[in-house]
Amino acid sequence: MGTYNQLALLQHYLVKEKEDSEITLVQTVMETGKCVLLMYYDEFDTTIWKKKDEAIFEIIEELTADQVAEYGELLNNEDDYSDWELEEPGYSFEEGEDELLDEEGKL
Repeated sequence: MGTYNQLALLQHYLVKEKEDSEITLVQTVMETGKCVLLMYYDEFDTTIWKKKDEAIFEIIEELTADQVAEYGELLNNEDDYSDWELEEPGYSFEEGEDELLDEEGKL
């Protein structure tokens, strides 16, 4: 077991906050005398304040700058696929399906 006080400012970590939780990528983005502000790299890039003496089940590892950059590149590559058009060559809509699309042809 560790605490949030062990996380260095502006560093990225893989952590398990509870025994049964998923592994999460976090970064300490700010600290006060008693708390740290964490950025959770999840679906919404959430920021949450935690007390420095609050327990973390496991601090798995601190990521290097290269690992953080690689992670960012992976995310950017995933975003490239989110703009794909629904209508591909040879695809024909069933009656009424095209009414679900916006002006750009997206859902």
